[in-house]
Amino acid sequence: MEKIRVRFAPSPTGLLHIGGVRTAFINYLLARKESGVFILRIEDTDKIRSTEESKNAIISGLKWLNINWDEGPYFQSERSELYLNYLNYLIENENVYPCFCKKEELDKEKETAIKSGKPYKYSGKCKYLSIREKMDKISKGEEFVYRFNVKPGIIKFNDLIKGEIVFDNNILDDFIILRNDKTPVYNFSCVVDDVDMKITHVIRGEDHLSNTHKQILIYRALNKDIPFFGHLPLMLGKDREKLSKRHGSVSIEEFKKEGFLPEAILNYLFLIGFSLKDNKEIFKMEEMIKEFDISKISKSSPVFDHDKLKWLNGHYIRNLSDEEFFSRSLDFVPNELMSFDKDKLFKILNEIKPNLKILNDIGNLTLYFYKKPEYDKQDLEIIKNNYKFMEFIKDFNNIIDKIKPFKSSTIEDFINNILKEKSIILKDIAQPLRYLLTGKYISPGIFILIELLGKEEVKERIRILL
Repeated sequence: MEKIRVRFAPSPTGLLHIGGVRTAFINYLLARKESGVFILRIEDTDKIRSTEESKNAIISGLKWLNINWDEGPYFQSERSELYLNYLNYLIENENVYPCFCKKEELDKEKETAIKSGKPYKYSGKCKYLSIREKMDKISKGEEFVYRFNVKPGIIKFNDLIKGEIVFDNNILDDFIILRNDKTPVYNFSCVVDDVDMKITHVIRGEDHLSNTHKQILIYRALNKDIPFFGHLPLMLGKDREKLSKRHGSVSIEEFKKEGFLPEAILNYLFLIGFSLKDNKEIFKMEEMIKEFDISKISKSSPVFDHDKLKWLNGHYIRNLSDEEFFSRSLDFVPNELMSFDKDKLFKILNEIKPNLKILNDIGNLTLYFYKKPEYDKQDLEIIKNNYKFMEFIKDFNNIIDKIKPFKSSTIEDFINNILKEKSIILKDIAQPLRYLLTGKYISPGIFILIELLGKEEVKERIRILL
C-alpha cells in the first residue's frame, strides 16, 4: 500500500492562527497514525503580502507546539522553475492560453455583467486568437497572463469529511494560473507542489473547498493522480461567527504570551470537532494518535471556548513537576520577584501553582509578595470589628519575634498555641489574617504564606491594622 503523505501549507501573510494549527495537527495525527509523512510547505508566492515575520512565526509556532514535520519547510518562492516546467506541459497540450486583456477591458466586462444582473465570467476572447496573433502580441512586448481552458463537464469527488461533492464546470470562467510577472497563482502552484511531493491526502479548511474544483481540473490536465480531499469545518466563536480577534486570542503567539502550554492547546484541539466515545478529556500525545480517525471528525463547525481551554491549561500546569513548572514560569515572573533568592522564588511559585489557569496570572497572584496590599475600607472595618481576630492578632504581634526558625512548621505551632489559649479555632482567624497579609481572600496556606512574606513584612502589615 502507498505510504500516506500529507502536508500543512500555510500562506505567510499573518501570524499562525489557531485554526491553521488545528489543520496542521490533524494532518500530523493522520501521518503518525498511519506511519506516513508530514510535510511543511510555505506558500509564499504572493510577494506583496508574504513576510519573513510570518514565515518565522509559522515555523517557531509549530516547533513550540511540538508538531514536528518530516520534510521541509519548502518555500514556493524557491520553486519557480518547477512551475514553469509544468506550465509548458499544459501549453503543449492546449490546456492553457495567454490572455492579453487589459484591466480596463476586464473592468468593463464586469460592469456590463453587474448591470445585466448576471455573475461575471471572463468572456474567453483571447482563447480564440490565432497563433500568429498571439506571437505578434508577445513580440511587441504586450503583458499577458496564462488562463486555464475550462471545458464543459461535471467534477465529482468523495470528500473524506463532507461526503460526495459535485461541481459543474459551467460556474467557472477560464481562471488565471500564471500572473504577468511569471509567478504562479495559488491553485496552480498548490497542485504542482502536491504532485511533486506525492501528496496522497489533502486535509484543509472548508474555506478551500471552492479551490478544489479548479485544482482537480489542473490534476486532470497534468494527467496526474488526484489525492483524497477532506475539508475541515471552520472553528467558530461562541456567537457562532467565524473565530476572530474579537472572540479573544487567535494566534499562537498570543496564546504563548498569555501562558498557555502547548500540550493543553493540542489536547483542546483534539477534543473539539471530534466524535469521541466517552467523556474522557485528558489525552497524552500517544493516546491522541491512537484514537485518531478521520471518520470521527464532525461535519459541523466546532465552537472555540477560551474558558474551557483555560480550565484544561490549569490541569496541565498542576501536573507539571515542580522543577518543570519553575523553568516554564520564569518568563512570566515579575522583575520584582526575580530579585528574590532562587529557593524562595521556587517556593512562592509552587504555592500559587494550584490556583493558576494561565502562566500570565503569576504577576497578579504574587503581587502581595513585593507590594503592600490595597484594602477595601469596608472589609478592613469588618476585620477591626472582629473581636476574636483582633485578640489573636495582638497576641501574635507580641510573640512574632520569638518564632525561630521562621518556618511554616514553627509558625503553625506558635499560632496554634495562641488559638488554644484563646479558645479560638483556625477557621475564625484564617480568612481575616489572609486578607490582612495579602489584600485578597485567596492565597497559599496561611503558615507558608507568613514564612514566604518574611517576619519584617508580616510585622509591618499587622502594624498597619493596629
